[in-house]
Amino acid sequence: MFIGIGIIIFMKGFILNTARVRDEDLIVRILTRNEVISLYRFYGARHSYINIGYLIDFHIEESVKTTIKRLRHVTQVPFKFLFDMQKTLYFKEYIRLLNKHFIDVSKVDEFYYNSLKRLCEMLHERDVKRAIIEHYVSLLEREGRLHKDFICFLCEGKIEGNIALARSFLPAHEKCIMSGGFDKEKVEVLFNEKKTLLFSDEEIERLWRILELGI
Repeated sequence: MFIGIGIIIFMKGFILNTARVRDEDLIVRILTRNEVISLYRFYGARHSYINIGYLIDFHIEESVKTTIKRLRHVTQVPFKFLFDMQKTLYFKEYIRLLNKHFIDVSKVDEFYYNSLKRLCEMLHERDVKRAIIEHYVSLLEREGRLHKDFICFLCEGKIEGNIALARSFLPAHEKCIMSGGFDKEKVEVLFNEKKTLLFSDEEIERLWRILELGI
């Protein structure tokens, strides 16, 4: 629809990043169903508050007078877990990792948006780290980066005992990366069923630290 000097497009997406420019204005990076877009957000008292990790309804204004599209009429889509500060902080950290993962990416598969939305819908009743780890394993599988053959990425030998995991959950021998491993059955359930139920809370902390190394 035409409004004034521009075209208004109705969209929905997750805020991946915000960067301040020119006083209080922002460049906002958003993951939608099919693309990652950067939009210009003008500062104003009537503007709704936006932050990393929020799912928003918004309008894109394509103005004939500017090269960058404008973010307008933002409305946050509420999720129950956002009332839990700790869960919100861990989710935002995961979004920051996803933002780095999408560097130089413009077109994306619907999987990313749809699976993030499902994650948000159930985070209020799940342990946040376990739920995010399970989502991450699904992401690795979708991208063809989940190595279920349990071949050490360093020495290329078969892993028979405990499985150590490097960045991106790459399997390795404990001696090859000089790091303690996890029981093979637990990793098999995680990789094949996307479930963390066999891992202790201490092991979940170790998996989280590996995830923080980068997606």
